[in-house]
Formats: sequence, C-alpha cells, structure tokens
Amino acid sequence: MPPPVTTITLHRGVTVVLLMIATIVIAMMTLWMSGKSYSKIDPVPFEDIHRLAQRLEHRQIPTQILAVIIVPIVANILLFVPWGFLLFIALHTEERPTVQIYVLTVLLGLTFTLGIEAYQYFLPSRVADINDVIYNTMGTFLGAMLGHLRERVRFEFE
Repeated sequence: MPPPVTTITLHRGVTVVLLMIATIVIAMMTLWMSGKSYSKIDPVPFEDIHRLAQRLEHRQIPTQILAVIIVPIVANILLFVPWGFLLFIALHTEERPTVQIYVLTVLLGLTFTLGIEAYQYFLPSRVADINDVIYNTMGTFLGAMLGHLRERVRFEFE
C-alpha cells in the first residue's frame, strides 16, 4: 500500500512571487557574471562536448577541462530547473492540457534565455553562447518535468 499523499496548498500568488524571485536571481547572476567568461563566443552547438570527446579519445583529461566544460554545462542546466518547475506549477490548471503547459513552459524558458544571451551578445566582452541557450532550455524542461512528476507532494491552488 503506497504511503498517503501529502497535500500542501499554495496560493497561485506565492508561486508567481517565487517565480519572480527566481527570475530576478537569474538576471542578477547574469549581470554579475557578464564579462567574466572563460572563453569567447562559441557559436557551434555542442562544440564544448565535442572538444571533451576528442580529449577523452586521446586520454587527455586535465582537471581544468572538467572545470571549463562540464561545470558550465551543469550550472546552466541547474540554474533553470527551479525556474521551469515554478513556471510549470504557475501555468497548471485543471482546464489546460499538460502538453500545452509543457510547450508554454519551454517556449517561455527559451524566450527568457534568448533575452539573456542577446544582452550578453552586445557586451564588449561578447560572452554569448548558443550552448547556454540549449542548456538553459534543457534545465527549463527538466524543471517542468519535475513540476509534472510531483506525486508525493501535491500543490493545490486556491
């Protein structure tokens, strides 16, 4: 027999406020990190992973490679997971189909990250990277999945 489901009731306004806080944190981190990039523009999608794969083939894996390639990928994904989670929950209603919520969440996440990268593109230090858009959008999607898969704790809106 499965354990009982715990229900936590949150007003939609609380979720929207948390989403706004997450958005402000991401924007502030972007402003703080702007101009502090470890590399220039990398317009080729997944070029960082391709370089890592080449190093692995030649058994050249210095620690700095992990810091320069893996850490930014994981950070870009994890940065947007809470944002996607909160947005999915904020958009969820009984009347709205789940597929529509996923599409809206991912499109809004894509739009948000494109705005961030557009800002970074016009900086003198030019730190925009298509990979950031891809990984941020992946993080948004993972957050949406977590929002959808929350079964042990259910959020209800009043």
